[in-house]
Amino acid sequence: MENKKADLHIHSYYSDSDLSIQEIFNQAKKKGIDALSITDHDTIQGIEEALSLSKIYDIEFIEGIELSAEYNNAEIHILGYFIDSTNKSLIEALDNVKDLRKERLIKMAEKINSLGGKVDIDELISRINEKIATRLHLALYMVEKGEVASIWEAFRKYLSFGRPAYIARIKFSVREAIALIKEAKGLAVLAHPHFLPSKEWIEKFSQWGLDGIEVRYPRYTPSIVEQFSQIAERLGLLKSGGSDSHGSYKEFTSIGEVWIPYTWVERLKNVKRDLLYKENI
Repeated sequence: MENKKADLHIHSYYSDSDLSIQEIFNQAKKKGIDALSITDHDTIQGIEEALSLSKIYDIEFIEGIELSAEYNNAEIHILGYFIDSTNKSLIEALDNVKDLRKERLIKMAEKINSLGGKVDIDELISRINEKIATRLHLALYMVEKGEVASIWEAFRKYLSFGRPAYIARIKFSVREAIALIKEAKGLAVLAHPHFLPSKEWIEKFSQWGLDGIEVRYPRYTPSIVEQFSQIAERLGLLKSGGSDSHGSYKEFTSIGEVWIPYTWVERLKNVKRDLLYKENI
């Protein structure tokens, strides 16, 4: 067990990556990953396929999600592990978010057109199909149609906060995101904590039921890992981490490039097991 590795932060083409579920397992197998979690943004569409491929590739799969939340006007991402993807409350909440995300993307496309762009909105939405709509889909469309030279340019000129086509999306509050994960019998873990304006927020989130934080993440130096490890230990939080792979869309990392020891997965599983035991006594 000591040599086993896990990557608990991976995205698929159901949200904002170009990797299929099978490609994720292929790459994980090549990198020697023994356990993984696909944590797509605000969707659980890939879980059923991943559960099936887990048996074929002999890689443990942990049902996961990454919820977009907000606190004090800052965007916060909360990872959910060991969730029950059949939970009615979770499914209903995600269906609502899916509709709102699509509406937001349409409005952003309309803004681009009002600025002289030529986005065929029907074509854009048909390409997204049943996937979760993200700004990346609009950026990719604009690159393909020659509206911009790169994804980076699309965000810099139009789609980032403060740019002319940007529209804020509806997000859960952090408290709501944690509660939704708990409702689905999962563990709530704070993603990439270095993005927080204040590390003191972690203690506030832990009071709302946060179970853990990522302490291993791309470009984290040993000192940053140690810093967040100490915070986790001080607050009694679990440790997690992973590559945050988005396929070729974010080239700074790939599956298995950042990993955690399987002993951390065991601790997560033990807490999950204890919670289920307490519910049933």
